Amino acid sequence: MPKVLSYTPAWLSRPSPGFDLFHSNDRKLSHKASEAGSKKDEHGARRILAYRRTEYCNEVFVVVGNTIRWADLGQIKDDWEGEQDDRGVIRSIENGHQETEKSYRILKVSIHEQIHHLIPSPSGDLLAVLTAHTVHIVVLPDPSHLGQADTGPIHPKRFTLGPTTHVLSQSPIISALWHPLGVGGQCIITVTKDAVVRLWELDTHNRSSFDSPTLAINLKKLQFGSSAEDDFSPSKIGTNRSFSLDASDMEVVSACFGGIALDIESGWCPMTLWVAMAEGDVYALCPLLPSKIQPPQSLVPSLTTTITAHKSYLERELHRAYDENDTEQAKLLSEEQQQCEDQFEWLAEIDKQDPVLATDEIDPSNGPFIYNRPSRLGPIPKLQGPFRITPEEIEDDLELSDIHVIASRLDTRDYIDADESDDELSKLPVGDLSSSVVCLLTRGGRVYVCLDTEGVKAQWLPQRKEHSKSKNKDILSPLHDLLVLEAIDTKQVEEVSATDWPTFTADVHSNYSFFVAHNRGIVFLSLEPWIGKLEDELRSNGSEGAGTEFRVDILAEIAESFREQVLRYNHKADDSHALHITTPVVLQDSVLGYFLLTTHDDQPQAVILDSPFDQNTRDRDYSSGYEYEPDLKMITQGLAKSAYQPPQTLWAESALARFKDTHVQSRHKKLLKEEIRLSSATLHVMTEAHRVLSEETHQLGIAASDLFRRCERLQEEFRDQIRRANEVASRVERLNDEDADDYDESNSNSARGSARLDRRLLNARKRHDNISARHEALRRKLMRAGNRELSNKEQSWITETHKMATSILTTEDDDAIALEDQKHDLVERYNEARALANDLVNQARDASKSSESEGKSIGMFKVPPDIRKEKVGKVMALLERETALVGAVQERLERISLSGS
Repeated sequence: MPKVLSYTPAWLSRPSPGFDLFHSNDRKLSHKASEAGSKKDEHGARRILAYRRTEYCNEVFVVVGNTIRWADLGQIKDDWEGEQDDRGVIRSIENGHQETEKSYRILKVSIHEQIHHLIPSPSGDLLAVLTAHTVHIVVLPDPSHLGQADTGPIHPKRFTLGPTTHVLSQSPIISALWHPLGVGGQCIITVTKDAVVRLWELDTHNRSSFDSPTLAINLKKLQFGSSAEDDFSPSKIGTNRSFSLDASDMEVVSACFGGIALDIESGWCPMTLWVAMAEGDVYALCPLLPSKIQPPQSLVPSLTTTITAHKSYLERELHRAYDENDTEQAKLLSEEQQQCEDQFEWLAEIDKQDPVLATDEIDPSNGPFIYNRPSRLGPIPKLQGPFRITPEEIEDDLELSDIHVIASRLDTRDYIDADESDDELSKLPVGDLSSSVVCLLTRGGRVYVCLDTEGVKAQWLPQRKEHSKSKNKDILSPLHDLLVLEAIDTKQVEEVSATDWPTFTADVHSNYSFFVAHNRGIVFLSLEPWIGKLEDELRSNGSEGAGTEFRVDILAEIAESFREQVLRYNHKADDSHALHITTPVVLQDSVLGYFLLTTHDDQPQAVILDSPFDQNTRDRDYSSGYEYEPDLKMITQGLAKSAYQPPQTLWAESALARFKDTHVQSRHKKLLKEEIRLSSATLHVMTEAHRVLSEETHQLGIAASDLFRRCERLQEEFRDQIRRANEVASRVERLNDEDADDYDESNSNSARGSARLDRRLLNARKRHDNISARHEALRRKLMRAGNRELSNKEQSWITETHKMATSILTTEDDDAIALEDQKHDLVERYNEARALANDLVNQARDASKSSESEGKSIGMFKVPPDIRKEKVGKVMALLERETALVGAVQERLERISLSGS
């Protein structure tokens, strides 16, 4: 679990250039952004901070006012460290208000509405800029522009996405997501508040690709669709829309994909779009794909194996249901079997294609081949949901604000070759679940961790209406459950605000760790403490899996995730600054470390965490044979505390400087240059000036009181530290006083040390010597007690051992004697075996003659032929065995004679 090492570093604090990146000195821009943030945000969270990782840079994009600033955090840190003098003070501070060189570039993009989202593409070439009703796609410049001497604004190429679709008269835009399987990372999904999903396949060389979407789906229509022949396109502008009570609940608050197209993820996850509604309903679309996809190499074989195995399972269960005359179960299994057949045919169409090799211009990070979307079942999938959240004790109105889905792990045991299974299975992440985890975040800051036990798979509506009339009643059945494993509160009840909009941020180290940002701070959550146990229960099958459901319920009751608040904002719940919450970004870099960055009140806030790699370095070195030395271990750090940052009130420019231009009318400006006269105009000017001045003095008083309380608390902490230091010093002096009594005071040059420790060491050595002496005495006693007589088995074993030793460990003379003795023994054994064989032959001949004579003399008694044949067969087998033995002995004698000669 990460430990907070430090908070906002000095190179991001005022008055460093890193601070200027996130703050605007133009009070008009700051005031405009404050007014935009002070309004109740009806369109979701503010994601105005984005991160792009390139080969040599850590680039961030941040919205200040309504402009996009671009900078390299690693370069800002290096430049700041290079400007320090020997005392560690920045030279620019010594020069007072001397202006510093800009450490960022401005992307000059003409956007009139307030920017709410910055979303970089997976390839890092494009940046989606979202306002409340419009979407703009910006082509990002090369990172080399950051290192140039020119710090002027850059005018990048910009496209307006859907100039006639996403307009002010239409529904607000909730989210924009880059499709994980899009070719070159240039496929984007837009989701509006009225539950309309649009898929755009972009081409920067073709401006017409930004005009209209390639696929548009109205989820309200799709929810009640009966066949693929229905019209699910969004309503056009000016069309009368009918009211539906069920459709009114479909107000989208967030959306996300079920995966990011990794090789270790399940095949259906990256093509599943999860949509969360304001009233707590959750829906899924699978498969939602563009016309051309670029899947990872493991997607097609994994889906083929999964579908084939599930198809065989359904056939067995269907036969069992028919045998037990369970008609309802057989009907459900038949429908599921038909869905499995559709999935198999849909995937077979992909498998039959001749894929196109991705060119150098296309990012091959997903996969090297490009496939076409299957056309048989259509591009619009069935809307799955609303999912039933169990147990039923969960509150009905969840009032969601965000959704985060953790993809299920790909089980490669079914399709990896036997000779490669050990190597491949060792690469699988340990502890990942074979089922997806859906995390739901409410406006009150509570996180519901849900388990998708059944899994979302591809489903389509019937192709024709006549085939769907009989099934129209069962369109939404059977219900799909989301099992709530844990409910985690990230803030207290008294801290809940009606204007707050909490959000998720994924962690960079673990899929099962994430951050939650709200108006009171940022909380780190990790599900790893119980994920491994849950996977063990889910993977148990057969007789070993009896009672799995019961054990999972018990595990859900005792599941407790790790929770830690890594950053806390010091303001009241109803403070206007609480609305300026930005979703943080998390990154891991060799220069910055494990770094969390966000903005609060137009000021950077950062947290440097202890990386899991740093925590395990000592364990890995020790396990690899490195001799660990306790003296070299790191000093344990205390509780990290953030440095005091003076509020903006103490250093911002006063509003009285612009009072004449903003509050005084033009006809009254001349009164400011004349003597004060008692008039209504003078009273109005004085009243307005008092209103501005009283607000500023009030804020100054609050800042001063906060500083006074911090100083008092700092004094108390210093007193506590001094008291602790005195306690340690007194203990050390007491030990020294005890040692002084044990040493000779006359010898001033004698070594000073701890006599108590010396005595303990001496006593330990004496005890060790005593134990060693006792051990030696016992060993000798046991040796003397071993004079009893040997048993017959022990004597025979010793004799046989001596014989074997003489036959193996002998000299040349002994070899000759042993060879003669061995030859003599073999000759005797051969003659004896020969005599036994002759005796057996004679006995067999006599037995056959006597049986014939008895048969002739006694005609009434006859031996059955099967018994006779059996007896004769046994005798012949014995003869053959003895003959083989004699032959083997003869061959051995010949070899011995040849070796002796």
